[in-house]
Amino acid sequence: MSQDHDASGMSSATESEALSAKRAAELLEETKRRAQREFDVWPPYLLLIGAVIFLVGYGAVWWSVRGQDPFTGPTGGALAVMYGGILAWIIVSVQVIQRATTGIRGSTSRSRTYGAGYFAIIVGYSAFQGALYHAGASHAIVYGIYPASAPWLFAGSVFVTIAALREDWRPLGLGVILIGIGLGAAYAGPVASWLVSGIGVFVMLTGFAAIQAARRRA
Repeated sequence: MSQDHDASGMSSATESEALSAKRAAELLEETKRRAQREFDVWPPYLLLIGAVIFLVGYGAVWWSVRGQDPFTGPTGGALAVMYGGILAWIIVSVQVIQRATTGIRGSTSRSRTYGAGYFAIIVGYSAFQGALYHAGASHAIVYGIYPASAPWLFAGSVFVTIAALREDWRPLGLGVILIGIGLGAAYAGPVASWLVSGIGVFVMLTGFAAIQAARRRA
């Protein structure tokens, strides 16, 4: 009788473990499908617009610092062109993506979480730049290499982390590309770093747009 009870208990435990494993697999698959839908909502035209904005914005900053000896940093007008264009593109992109993801479970709260995370990164990035200046770092680092390369290193790290959590290769690929752009810009020097970043992001967004267009035609 005791043996029958023990056998019954072991059978129930085994079934419970099997159900838990099945549920975990279903949750993982649902997360992957949701991540795929969120990537697919990016329209190619929006990516192409962003590619041009980054190329023009970073190109304007590069144009403002080329030939500086010693390096003093970008002009206010060039920075206004770059950050103004990027900010406008981000605002439009958020609106387009929010409309496209309406009805996707958890998309709103997840977007808010990501937004809060990105805001924290921006604050940390700016504070660290101030720390570099306070520590006596050269203008070439504070106003050149760091602002031209650090954002892509931060963003790339975020996407690599997301890829690890979701087990999704697409944010992993995007993260690796962004990290590569950041490293390339850092090694290019305070002047060329802006041009490297602009061209790198332009190529990345253009390639992403081409992939999205091909997926939609398939």
